[in-house]
Amino acid sequence: MLKTIDQTPIQIVMKRLLLTFALMAGICWQAAAQQDARYTQYMFNQQMLNPGYTGSTDGFSFTAIGRLQWVGIDGAPKSLGVSGHTPLGKNKKFGVGAYVEHDRIGVHNQTNVFASYAYKFILGESRLAIGLQGGIGYLNSDYTQVEGNNDIDITIDNAFADNQRNLLPNFGLGLYLYRPNKYYLGVSAPHLLNNNLRSDDGVTTLARQYRHYYAMGGVVLGNGDFKVRPSFLVKTVPTQAPIQLDANLMFLIKEIVWFGASYRTAFGNADPFAQSESIDGIIAFQLPMGLKLGYAYDYTLSKLNNFTSGSHEVMLGFDLKGKGERYITPRYF
Repeated sequence: MLKTIDQTPIQIVMKRLLLTFALMAGICWQAAAQQDARYTQYMFNQQMLNPGYTGSTDGFSFTAIGRLQWVGIDGAPKSLGVSGHTPLGKNKKFGVGAYVEHDRIGVHNQTNVFASYAYKFILGESRLAIGLQGGIGYLNSDYTQVEGNNDIDITIDNAFADNQRNLLPNFGLGLYLYRPNKYYLGVSAPHLLNNNLRSDDGVTTLARQYRHYYAMGGVVLGNGDFKVRPSFLVKTVPTQAPIQLDANLMFLIKEIVWFGASYRTAFGNADPFAQSESIDGIIAFQLPMGLKLGYAYDYTLSKLNNFTSGSHEVMLGFDLKGKGERYITPRYF
C-alpha cells in the first residue's frame, strides 16, 4: 500500500526521485556489475568465482564472507557468501563443493545455491583443474516496499507495483592452474545462462541476467618469516559494464598475520572520475588449527564518497586436514 500523507512540494519531488531511483534500480540491475556479488577478500574464497578452484586445498575448506557496501546509503548492497569444498579420490584428483550466497540491493533479495565439481590433471608439481558448477537462484523484488503518495502514479507499469519472484537456474565453467602455495591462474564464467527476469504473469520482461567473465592470478614470493603475495582479479560483463580490475598486494609475517591493500578500478567508464572506484585495506590472521579471520575496509574514490563512509567486510574460514595429517604451514590462497 502507498501512504497518503500531507507533504510539501519539495517532499513530493523527493518522493518522486526516490521512486524513480527504486524503479531504475530494478531495470539497471541487469546491466550493473553488481549482479554477481563482489568481495574484497576474494583471494580467500575463490570457489564462488571459479568452480575449478574446488578441491584445490589439502583437505576440507570452509569460508564465510559478509559484506556491507557503501554504508550510509539506503538500499546499498549487502552480501553473505558461505562455501565449502574438499579434494577426494586417489591422489586427490577431483574435488566437490557447494556454496550458498545471499545478496540484497534495494528492494531486491537474491539467494543462490550451487554445487561444484573439479577434475585435476597432474602437470609435474602443478595442477590444471577443470571445474563445473550448477544450481539455482531465487530473486525476490518487493516493489511494495517503495513508499510514495497519491501524487505518484506507480501504475506506470503494474509489474513494478507488486512483489516479483524469479527462479534462475544456471551453470558455470572454470579453469584453474596452480601449484600449491606457489601460484595460481584461472579463467571462469560461473553463470553462463542469460536468464530473463519476468513479472509474475510471465509476460513482462523486467530485466536480464548477464554472463560475467573472470580472470584471476597470484603468486607467493619470499621465504622464511616474510612473504609477499601479489594477485589480481579481472571481471567483465561484455557490452553491459566497464572492465573491472582488482589489483592486490598482501604481506605475510611469520605465517600468522596477513596485511595489505587493493586498488579497484573500472576501465572504459565514460566518466573519468568513476574509473577509480576504491582503495581497500585488508588484515587477516592465520590462527591455530587452520582457523582464519579477516577484515577489509573499502574507501570509496568515486562520487559516491560524498554519501558513504565506505564498505566493510569480515571473513571467517577454517581448513581441516585429512586423517593423520597436520598443518605445518598455512594455506596462502
